[in-house]
This record gives sequence, structure tokens and C-alpha cells, in this order.
Amino acid sequence: MILKIFLFWRLGLLLITYLGSFTFPLVANGALGAIGSGRQFDFWKSQAQWDGGHYFQIANQGYLLNSDFAFFPFFPALIKFFALILNGNYLLSGLLISNIAFVTFLLIFYKFIKDKYSKDIAFFATVTYLVFPTSFFAVSYYSESIFLLLVILTLKFLKDEKFLLSAIFASLASLTRLIGIMLTVSLIYSYFSKINFNLKKLNRYFLHISVASFGFVSYSVYLFYKVNDPLKFLNVQSFWLRQVVDPISTIFTYLPAPLTAEPRTAYDYFDLLLTLLFLTILIVGIRKISSSLWIFSMLVILIPASTGTLTSMPRYLLASLGTFVIIGQYLETKPKLRLTIWAVLLTLQAILAVRFVNGYWVA
Repeated sequence: MILKIFLFWRLGLLLITYLGSFTFPLVANGALGAIGSGRQFDFWKSQAQWDGGHYFQIANQGYLLNSDFAFFPFFPALIKFFALILNGNYLLSGLLISNIAFVTFLLIFYKFIKDKYSKDIAFFATVTYLVFPTSFFAVSYYSESIFLLLVILTLKFLKDEKFLLSAIFASLASLTRLIGIMLTVSLIYSYFSKINFNLKKLNRYFLHISVASFGFVSYSVYLFYKVNDPLKFLNVQSFWLRQVVDPISTIFTYLPAPLTAEPRTAYDYFDLLLTLLFLTILIVGIRKISSSLWIFSMLVILIPASTGTLTSMPRYLLASLGTFVIIGQYLETKPKLRLTIWAVLLTLQAILAVRFVNGYWVA
């Protein structure tokens, strides 16, 4: 059922964005696929707008600019590997990875919830995830899908108390996105919870958990030898207009004028609304999901919110899996609201996806 829904959704998304590229204005943003001087619009390359262009360049040519080091290497490494099999087609390689990883994630996510709760809750949560406004990024030339797959595999094996396997996938997640290192927090909490926080019961499984940081550490070691700065991915954040502040201060700066001096756009308010909504859902539903899942789902919101901006937050929220599990439980008791909520989310998704393909900044 989930596979059929995904295929229907994917074909629909392709059709809507393709038609939208002819119907609505295109932006010359200098990105892959975008229109420009002497250059026509390319629909397939437009799947690699914005961050996708950086992954494409890193996979093809390596890290050339200081700003590139903010993008962790596992996704571009996979692209490069499969491009060798696909006769050097880096675009096809990245898109295949994203789409296959996303449908695999959805299938595991569905089973993960079904085993813990029920088939209905799993279905409602998975469908909500699929129609979420920014889920199209998971089938674009972005690291979202491979990261999500690694996260759900980490959580699945953690639930099964297979700590070594869980740590291995967490390690790969930390080699894919900086926030992946936060899975280590969930692993440590889950392990100590299992031994009732009794240090006398520590055993070899705790050593297994240490594997979770290997991906992060290996990238830091690489950066040390390449640019003599193991934390280069942090030190280039200023290029992306990010700085370390507390999340409350970040959220406060997004409050509507005249409460703050800085004028905000509709996208800013959209970022703020979704951030507050997800935080509220997690706080209210804290007892509805496991502690390890709740911790990670909260950290993937708070850490990006601690950078002085909520830019891209609607995309980052895709990793807050616990929120979708809570929503699935809520929708089980609200049959009259399901279709309305899904219709609204899907409409927003169609609008954002078309704008993304056409070259506009979305998230």
C-alpha cells in the first residue's frame, strides 16, 4: 500500500512541477537547470537547485570553496560511486539515490510505527509525512532522503536493542548531516535507560555506542589534514549567515513587527509557524513516543534554531520523526479532519515544489 501511494505521489509531483515550469515564471538564479544568459531551463537539472548544486559540484570536483565544507561528504560520496556505474552521470546518480532512499525510508518508517502502535497510526503518520509541504526535498538532489533512511535504521535497531548496528547507521548519519551526531545522545540515553542508569551494569554494548561518532570524527580528521581546521564545517557557518545563539532569541527575532525591528517575509512567518507548531506537538505529546525518539526529534529543531535563523527549518523538520508519529496518533481519533489536513498540506507542497523547480528559494 505504501509503495503504491508513493508511486502515485511521485508521478503526481513530477507532473505538477513539470506543468508548473511552463505555467509560472522562472528565475535566473545561476543554479543548475535555471534559465540564464544563453541557457535554457532544464527540468531535470532543476531538481538540483540551491544546496543540490553544491552536492553536485562536490561529488564531481570535490571541495573547492571554503563554504562547501558545510556540506557533509557521505551523500556526495555515494553520488560519485554510483556515477561511476552510470557512465559518469552525476545527475541521474543523485536523483536515483534520493528516490530509492526515500521510498525505502517510508516503508521502514511505516513498519517501525506499526510494530510499536498500530497499522492505522502507521498509515496516518506515513501519509502525513508524504504530503508534508517540504517532503519533495526528499526526492530532489538533496541529502534529506539518505539522512532520513539512516536515522530510521538507527532508531529501528535501537528499538530492537541491537546497539552496534544502530551505532553504525548513526555514524553514517553523522557523516551525512551535522545534526546526525545528535543520534548519539538518543543512543546513550536509551542504553542507560536499559540498565536503569546504574553505572555498575555498564558492559560491552556501551563500547558499541561509541561507534556512532566515527562518521563525525572521520570528517573532522579529514578537515584537519586538508585545511588544518577539524571544525571547518562550523567555522564556515557565518558564510551562510548563521551564528551560535540560543533558540529562544532566534524565535523572538521572528515575531511580527512592531515587536521586532527587522521586517519579515511570508517565508519567515512560515518558518516560524512550523517551528512553533512542531515544538508544541512534541511538548504536548511527550508521553506518546519513546524518550530516545523524542530527544532526537526535539534536538533536530533546537539545534538549527540555535544558529540565529529559522531559514530552511521547514526542510529540517522532516527529521523530527517523532512529531509525525504523534500526529498519526492524533489523526486516528479525528477521522473528519484527516482529508482536510492532508489536502491543505498537499496544496502547500505543490506550491512550494513548483517554486523550487522554477528557481525560487523555498527552504
